[in-house]
Amino acid sequence: MKNAVLAAIIFTAASTANAKAQSIFDKIDRLAGKVESATYKVDRAANAADRAGKTGGKLAGMLGKKKENSTASLTDTNGANKTVISVSGMEMEKLQKLNDLLENTDGVTSSKMKYSSGRSTITVIHQGDTQNLMRKINAKANGVYTSQNITEMEDGLVTLKL
Repeated sequence: MKNAVLAAIIFTAASTANAKAQSIFDKIDRLAGKVESATYKVDRAANAADRAGKTGGKLAGMLGKKKENSTASLTDTNGANKTVISVSGMEMEKLQKLNDLLENTDGVTSSKMKYSSGRSTITVIHQGDTQNLMRKINAKANGVYTSQNITEMEDGLVTLKL
């Protein structure tokens, strides 16, 4: 009888420990399910964002993106050259004089001026290269700028700083 009571006590203690262990395993299982659900939602959101990005890229490609680069095209369709003269620190009156000088220079087809108090530009369509254009206008530019104001010069681009 002692053995039966002892066996009953051991059996009761074992089943209580087993129930507590099962409860802990159930909690871990529910937590793992929540983690899996969150991972699934994140994957779905990432896939949706990827699809939206691809759709946006296709739309942008269909609409065409305008690229603006002042020296991207150094020659126009008639074989004339294009030079952008970028000027900083020049007031409107002197910029207009420079534009007038350019328009009245041999070999210049056209010029287009854009004024800003910080940095202005004059886009010139002309025959010959940029260096020859600058030689021609440097001789006539008295009072507008000097050759010392030229900070950069390459094919299609001249930078003046006053």
